[in-house]
Amino acid sequence: MAEKGDSSATGAETTSMAEKGTPSMTEKEASSVTGEEISSMAEKETSSMAAERKSSAVGEETDLEKVVERVVTTIPEDDATYKIDIMNESRRLLSLLKEMKLNQTVGLGRGDGDRAFLDEQLVILGSGQNWLNDGNLKCAMVDRVLVESLLEKLSSSLPDQNEAAKDLQMLTKAKPSCREAFSKLNGAICRLLSPLSLTKVESNPELQEDLITTVLNILTDDRNKHLVGEHPRAIPLLTESMKYGTDETRRNAIAALLSLSALDLNKFIIGSSGALAPLLEVICVGHPLAIKEAASAIRSLCKVYENQDKFTKIGAVKIILQKIKEGILVDELLGVLAVLSTHNDAVEELGDPDTFQYLIDIKRNTASEIARKNCIEILFNVSMLEKPTFGDEKKKSRRVV
Repeated sequence: MAEKGDSSATGAETTSMAEKGTPSMTEKEASSVTGEEISSMAEKETSSMAAERKSSAVGEETDLEKVVERVVTTIPEDDATYKIDIMNESRRLLSLLKEMKLNQTVGLGRGDGDRAFLDEQLVILGSGQNWLNDGNLKCAMVDRVLVESLLEKLSSSLPDQNEAAKDLQMLTKAKPSCREAFSKLNGAICRLLSPLSLTKVESNPELQEDLITTVLNILTDDRNKHLVGEHPRAIPLLTESMKYGTDETRRNAIAALLSLSALDLNKFIIGSSGALAPLLEVICVGHPLAIKEAASAIRSLCKVYENQDKFTKIGAVKIILQKIKEGILVDELLGVLAVLSTHNDAVEELGDPDTFQYLIDIKRNTASEIARKNCIEILFNVSMLEKPTFGDEKKKSRRVV
């Protein structure tokens, strides 16, 4: 019996050893599952770390925005003392915010130390006054202070002017609140144009292009149309920039005049500024893109009778007809003639037999519906004006036609 027991024990031990030496399929599957879990855990950990880093970066940007917003609400609009005291420190933070707005990398420097310092200054400068209102902060106010800071840099060194002009051009293109800021800040238009007013407009082509483009950008706000139109140096600088500067500068200067002419008051201001002859010169020798902008500007300006009179006197009809015969922007330039054809002197030129027949031929042969309609309008206006009235004294009232 003892032998049988030993033998049984030995067999059991052998079986146990065999089981330990050869894992079952269930154990293999368990091992595989364990590996997958480990891999999954590693992936989750990596994803979590990435999310944490992203959250941290977003948090830093949010913190920066809050600090700058607090700066904005801390500055009393009518007290220069407070404004001067915190402007230097806030400008550094504003430059960082600028980089964030322009989708550049934002670095917070000392981070908490900077924010702690600024918080301390806010308490000191507040002098017990309740300037902070964290529940009603607006991004537009932040952009307003940012624009203010950049405008101040335009009166600094040339490198600072170039940098500020570039930033203003980009911000006013991207953000309506930055365009609106120009109608809110005292002397904003004057400060924007000051670098071009001090020297020849084309002396720094890059600076000129950025500033003229900024003017064009801010004109999407009607309040700025009034401010720019009424500024004594704005339209003369745009006129000079049509003649001198890069191709982009010239086109943007023309486009700015076109935008300004949307207001009837500005039509009269532009007509009296000396800008009409340079616009017509663009029609003569300009790049097709510039000619198109100039044609639109002339057409808009000629909705005022006085400007029709001035363009006719400086030879607009002859110049435009010549460009049409060259096949350049026929639709657009016929549109200008259609507006001019309500003026007596223009009708005399358009009523010339050869010109009249030429317009009839365009109407008959053109595939453009726009050109055909413009020709019909011109021919109608020429036909309806009686010849005895050609020499009559021209209307002097400010009539919008």
